[in-house]
Order: sequence, then C-alpha cells, then structure tokens
Amino acid sequence: MLEILMQVTESLTINIELLLHDLDSTTNKTKLLELDKLIICHSLLGLSRQEIADKLRLKSMTIRDRLSNNIYPKIAEIMGVEQKDIAGNWVRILNFLLNPQNGYKLNPAPQLNSDNFQASLGRQFFLYPPNQDIVKLQTEATKFYQLGLYYQALKYFLMAWNQEVKLYSIGNPESLIYINNSLIEYQKSLFQANQIRIYTVAVVVPFYHNSGKVAAEILRGISQIQLQVNWVAFNKFSLDKTIDLNSIKPKVFPTLISSPILLKILIVNDPNNLYTPYNQTAEKLAALAQELNLIAIIGHYSSEMTKNAFHFYADKGLVLVNACSTSNELADLSLMSFFRLTTPDKTNAQRLVDYLISKNSIKNKSKIAIIYNHNSIYCQSYRNSIKKYLEAYQDKLIFLEECGYINESYYQVQKYIENIQRADVDIIIIIPDGGLEPNSLNNAGLISRLNLNNCLIAGSATFYQENILHWVHEQSQYQNINQDNLQIIACIPWHWHSQENGCNGENLIAQYFCKLGSQLWGEGNLNWRSATAFDAVLIILKVIEEYHSENSQALLENMDKYFKHDHKVIKGVTGNIQFETTGDRLNPPTEIVAVKWHPQQQKWQWTI
Repeated sequence: MLEILMQVTESLTINIELLLHDLDSTTNKTKLLELDKLIICHSLLGLSRQEIADKLRLKSMTIRDRLSNNIYPKIAEIMGVEQKDIAGNWVRILNFLLNPQNGYKLNPAPQLNSDNFQASLGRQFFLYPPNQDIVKLQTEATKFYQLGLYYQALKYFLMAWNQEVKLYSIGNPESLIYINNSLIEYQKSLFQANQIRIYTVAVVVPFYHNSGKVAAEILRGISQIQLQVNWVAFNKFSLDKTIDLNSIKPKVFPTLISSPILLKILIVNDPNNLYTPYNQTAEKLAALAQELNLIAIIGHYSSEMTKNAFHFYADKGLVLVNACSTSNELADLSLMSFFRLTTPDKTNAQRLVDYLISKNSIKNKSKIAIIYNHNSIYCQSYRNSIKKYLEAYQDKLIFLEECGYINESYYQVQKYIENIQRADVDIIIIIPDGGLEPNSLNNAGLISRLNLNNCLIAGSATFYQENILHWVHEQSQYQNINQDNLQIIACIPWHWHSQENGCNGENLIAQYFCKLGSQLWGEGNLNWRSATAFDAVLIILKVIEEYHSENSQALLENMDKYFKHDHKVIKGVTGNIQFETTGDRLNPPTEIVAVKWHPQQQKWQWTI
C-alpha cells in the first residue's frame, strides 16, 4: 500500500494521504477499505477499471461496485458536484486535485543542488550522526520534504531530533531548523490568512571544516534564534496542541521582536576551498536569491571566502551579514550591504598583547615565535597586527624565525617546533586558518609536543577549538602537566562565562541565550561562533521590526539607514551592537580565555 501511495505522490504531486483522510471524513459513513484506496490510486494513475481488476486479481464487477457505492459518492461530496458528473471521469477528478486552491496539490521543495552548489531547506542533511537508526529517520524526513509532504516530514524530523537528544544528550541544530521550516510550510495557508510574513534567510557554513564542528556551532546560534522568533506564531495558534512539540518548546521565552513573523532558514554548504578560481557557492546562491525570496545572507566563515563572495551578493542587492570573518582587509569593502558582527584582527591582536603585558608574560628578552599560514589573508592579517603591537615592546623581545607553513606537512612543522623548543621559546603565537587547508588545524596539535609548563601558547579565534582540549588531554596522559600552570590562551569575541555578556552577566539577552542553549544543547555548548551567528540574525530582525521590510532590496536600504546613517544601537548576546559606515562594528567585544582543568568534570575546558 505504501508503495502505491508514494507512486501517486511522486508522479502526480498530490497529497494522497490527505485526500484519503478527507474522503473518510465525509457524511457517507462507510469507511474506505484498503481495496478502495488501491482503486483510487490506480485510477488516478490512469488505469482503466478492467486493468485495475486484472492487477488486483478481482472481477471487474467488484471494482465497479466499490466505485459506485462508496468511492464516487465521497469524491462528489468533496468536489461539491453530483455523482453522475464525475463517475468515470478521472480527468476531471485529477484536475480538481491539481488545483492549488483545493489544498491537495503539493508544493515540492525546490531542487537546489548541483555539482558546484549544495543547499537545503529540508531536502538533505549535512550533519549525520554515527547512529544509523537516526540516519534512517533523517532520510525519511528529507524524502517527505522533497515531495512537499511537510506534515510527514515534520514528524520524522522531530523523531530524529528526539532520538539524537536521547542518545547523545544534545540536539542537532540542522534538525531543529528543518522542524521549523517544515512546520511553516505545513501551516503556510494559516499563517498567510493571518497576514504573518515569512522571511527566508540563507546561512553559509563550512561543513567540510573540522568534521562539521564549526558548522554545528554556527547553526546552534541560528536555529536557536529561529525557534525563539517562530515560537511566537506557533504559540499564537496553539500548534503544540495538535502536534507534539514538547521536546523543542522553549522553557524560557524572551520576546525578541514585538510583532510575530516567521523565519525559514536555507542552509548552504561552503566548500571553503582556497584554490577554487571563484566562489561558485556565492555566485549560485546570489542567482537563486530572487526565486527563493531570500531576504539576506549570513556568511561566510573564512575571511577569504567572504572577500570572494561579497560582490555577488552586492550585485543582487542582498545584505551580507558576517559573523565569523576577522581579516582587516574586509574593513576596506565599505559597501552599504556589508555588516560584520565579529571582531577584526587588529582589535583582537591589541587585546591579546595588552593581556600579555598586564599578566607580565612579556619579560626581558622573552623569545617569541609566530606560526601561521602565509597563503591565508586572514592569517597574514592577524600576523601583521600582532607583530605591529608586539614591536612596541621590541626592546624586551627576541623574535625567533617565523613559521608561515602551518598548512604544510606534519614533518615540516614538527621540525620547526623542535627548533624553537631548542631555542627555549617563551611565547608562541599560533594562527590556524579558517579551514581552507586541513593541515592547518591538525598541525596546531603539535603544541602538545612542547613542554607545556614552560611555554605560553597564545592563539587566535580560529585556535579556539575542542581539538585543542583533546590534544592536551591526550598529552597529559603521558606527561606530567601541571594543571594549575598550563598556559594556553586565546582571544575570542564571546564566552559562556563572560562577566558582562555571559550566563551570569547583566545582559538579559545573553542570559536567556544561555538558558535556552542549556535546554537545547546542554550547558556550555554555545560558543563565540554560536553567539555572533545569533546576533547576525538579530540585527536583521530589528530592522524588519522597525521598517516592515518586504524584500531584500528594502532590507538593504533599511539596514543602511538604521545602522550606518542613524547610528542606532541594539543589544545582542555579544553586547551593544553599533556599526561604522564601513560595516565594521564599533567597539567590538574581546575575551581572553584559557585552557584549564575542571576538577569536578575531570576534563580540560576553555574558560575565562
């Protein structure tokens, strides 16, 4: 039975399950038999009464009787016509079902993927867990979403979410986004009838970088604000009373905007490849923007991809809100369509050097080494900034030979590490790139080969990864590492325990961000990439709330006026958000965090 239902759904783009449900709900109290359902499906697919009888190994008279006595009366009632007008006329019945106004015509999700482009509103997953039972649920969900069967897709996305939480105690942000998207599509007519606008935002993330960890971190912030915004409308119509949404229902419910709107999120995979001649992801996304009614783009992760991408969006009148790229070069874009939430390298570098001075880490004749990727404009930007501020103290410093090839083979970087170790290096500044070349982050693990008790490791925001904790843990099994004196630090925009903007700070938006984050992902699993991603959506919402922007061009003009001409300030998770005319943030946040041993949890953590 399931096979023939799927055949009708795929071939005719008809919600056959809804039709069968409605036929059973007519005033004709006789219930549909399995045989009736088969007859209806085969008739819609164009088989004659005799062909159906032959296929089902029944007499033609049996098929005739079921049609006349049960099927045609029910269909006639739904169509509002006499039985004689439609008996045997399956072309007329099919035309009725294919009329979008009658509610049975499916609206399949658009096919977006090609050789050079991967994007999903729910048609595919990028983050797959190791558990195959969950993968099967995800696969079923995406199949239903592809067909436009959004209620069925919603149920399977919810099952996948619940199973993942049960097994791993942490939700999958991609599942949460697709739950929201499916629910919006399923109830679209209800929302449209009540004049609740639906906005679609694209978020571009690097699923191939660091096994999808960075993408997941960004999507936690995106999916969390999507849920907060959409729940106002979901709650208004009590959708959780008809669909079991308890597993995602926010236990804390701060209101971000005054009037209800709905957010759909398009997830786009950025290959994040430094050697692609041009950013095909950005070009394709920009070309699809009008068809998909995109209101804005959030991305990209690496500075290189952002620099390559921005003009594709600008040419289409699309706002690009950046939450992760930090290169100083991006400040030169000076486009009305560009807004950067995170902290530029020059600010991070100054904060890091000031911290080293304040903690007396830079002493007389301190030896400093710098490790970076000379192919990356981000790494070059950070390296140039850090050297500029360090040179103010050059009478105290000895600059060792630099390593600009962290992206090269393991053995080349290992040789450099051994050389600076023999030179009794005191401080290493390590700057992995943003995932452009996989060796970069992997080679950062070579820090564990140093005597960690005698050398300070200071890293950029790209150095802030769980991998570092794993490497330290592994090395601590073999070396006698002093847990109180380990010196590994990084400069980042935000941390869960930030004094101003953390879980216990005075910033209420940040407090609620952490509380809802604890419910969805577990305590402490939101990091700076999650926070800046959340704020990237938030600034878009505030402008929509102010001007009721109807399309991407209007949003671009409204954001330019709101932030760059009127200099409005809003409160986000990462503090006050205000922009210069270049699109860079005024007084962007910085936090110094360190790797420390947590005795209660018996593990290493990044902490304030």
